[in-house]
Amino acid sequence: MIKILMFGHALKEVVEDPEVEISLEESLSLRKLLETYQEHFREIMPFLEAQELMFTINHKISTLDGLVKNGDTVKITHQGGDQSADGARWHNP
Repeated sequence: MIKILMFGHALKEVVEDPEVEISLEESLSLRKLLETYQEHFREIMPFLEAQELMFTINHKISTLDGLVKNGDTVKITHQGGDQSADGARWHNP
């Protein structure tokens, strides 16, 4: 089971649940995770296309090529627009 947490006002306004848990059969890249489980991430795709998202896997900044496996925690943070108003920071705990 991996845990996905979404941060930032912009993301929390569009997602139904800012915390998602998904059980994986094998390791996947973040890109493949987003494609395979679209029902959980459909609303954040416009932010991804605008390159306004930052990803971390287990507290380490990652790209879409980073691999996730059961037991990992993924944080998706909105980094677009007026970040001071959004409250998103690269060092979100």
